[in-house]
Amino acid sequence: MLNIKEAMKLPSMEKTKLVAGEKGIHNKIKWVTIVEVLEDIERIQEGEFLITTGFNLLESQKNLEIFHNLLRYRPLSGVAIYTSFYLDKIPNSFIEIAEKNHLPLIEIPTDINFSEITKEILEKIVNRQTKLLEQSQKIHHELTALILNDHNLTKVTERLAQLTKSNIYIFDPFYDIIYSYKEILHEIKYSQTTFTINQNSINISDYLLQNSNKASSEHNIFKSHCFTISPIIAKSTCFGWIVMIKPKATWQKLDDIAIERATSIYAMEFLKKQAVEETQLRIQSDLLDDIFNKNYVNEPSILDKGLKLNYDFSLPQSVLHLTFKQEKNHNIHIVNKLCRITEQLLQQRNKQYMIQTKFDSINILTNVNGKTVTEQQQYTMALAEELLTIWNSYYSKIPITIGIGQTYNQIRDLGKSAQEAQNATLLSKLINKSQNIIHYNDLGVYNLLLTMSQSGINLSHIYNEYIGGLLNREGNEIDLIQTLDMYFKHNQSIKNTSEELYIHRHTLRYRLNQIEQLTDLNLKKSDDLLKLQLGVMAFNLIGVIGKT
Repeated sequence: MLNIKEAMKLPSMEKTKLVAGEKGIHNKIKWVTIVEVLEDIERIQEGEFLITTGFNLLESQKNLEIFHNLLRYRPLSGVAIYTSFYLDKIPNSFIEIAEKNHLPLIEIPTDINFSEITKEILEKIVNRQTKLLEQSQKIHHELTALILNDHNLTKVTERLAQLTKSNIYIFDPFYDIIYSYKEILHEIKYSQTTFTINQNSINISDYLLQNSNKASSEHNIFKSHCFTISPIIAKSTCFGWIVMIKPKATWQKLDDIAIERATSIYAMEFLKKQAVEETQLRIQSDLLDDIFNKNYVNEPSILDKGLKLNYDFSLPQSVLHLTFKQEKNHNIHIVNKLCRITEQLLQQRNKQYMIQTKFDSINILTNVNGKTVTEQQQYTMALAEELLTIWNSYYSKIPITIGIGQTYNQIRDLGKSAQEAQNATLLSKLINKSQNIIHYNDLGVYNLLLTMSQSGINLSHIYNEYIGGLLNREGNEIDLIQTLDMYFKHNQSIKNTSEELYIHRHTLRYRLNQIEQLTDLNLKKSDDLLKLQLGVMAFNLIGVIGKT
């Protein structure tokens, strides 16, 4: 696009003179407008180069003020005034305002023809636009041809960097660089979203986040370099970003056009990849559903299906159940994000895995390292901690809970691991409400009670027998059961329990005495203590899973 400085070098404008606004000589000219009478300056478009004879400007204060406001009007690229027609010279007030607003103000002598200036400037603009269009189409055809000829996005990234003479980095939605190519600036170093150029560092994570919902590129200047960030959007979803880095002095309009053409190609490829992944996920979910429900003919058939999906069912396996702590977070979009983050980590770790998605959770089946039960539990706990850390780094305001089932060597036991993982998340609030990861083996007595419930034993009989006396006191039963529960959680510490309940120690002792009287059990006897614990735990468990 033509700028003011270039326009003034055209043959038709050789005799013109810049009288103010030199700092704006690089303003781009999008169009040329010739006006005689200025009335509605709001109709002026961005980038217009305005030419006027100054007719009637000095006839009234109103006309003068209109022109003053015009000179303050930011969208203009420049203003040119013919002198000797209606103005002997350009007024000082015009010069002062134009200079203050960095708006090029040009004096045109009367021997220059209007049409010559307009024609020459517009020809330059149109020619450059035509050339840009041709170059744009060429870039699009070239990048598209790479994909059509079975080249991958690595090759597209390389060619895009060469075409723009820049460094190109492709980020995924989780701010990881998945493709990159350095055409220039080989001294650039990066660590995820932090770039270092000549010992100066910039973190662009905030720029990426702000740009994720925009429809166009955004330019950010850092020192002497230009960072161009373009979101890769398809179906209203941001699949990542193209980041172009090059010296500010070498940036040109064609760079934006090249990036714009490239974003559609990346978007289409990411959509294709997503379609393949969704198909694989459906196949995995269906297979896991059959395995967990033992809906298969024989184990060799499952082994065979697993090998076709590059999964070895003969190795020790465990199931992790990931769900959300708050019901308001249960929606398919959040589940999909959880699924993608999980896949990303497991792929980075070169782990074998299968994922089953539900409306409000996902199940992960993965092979487990370790020879002993302890080593296997440590391994799955470490994997869960990694998953939780990554999730929290992106979505800390949407807490999740991860339950881990035991490790099994046989396909027929994998359904048991899945149920254990789900039970672990279900009962995690009874163990520790602040705990985000819980292994089935950590459920302790709750594990025993749950097994009893699943085998048909009515848990209400247990708590009615041991703490039934606490249930018959209107308005007080919850306080006493909660008091007893907290007392056990703090290992029968009077000090810690009273602090947790925000009551005085004497009040706590009074409540404990009431509990002993109402249950006819002695907190100082180990047998009675166990009965009270079982009663409270059975009561809590039924509150979570419902009456059995």
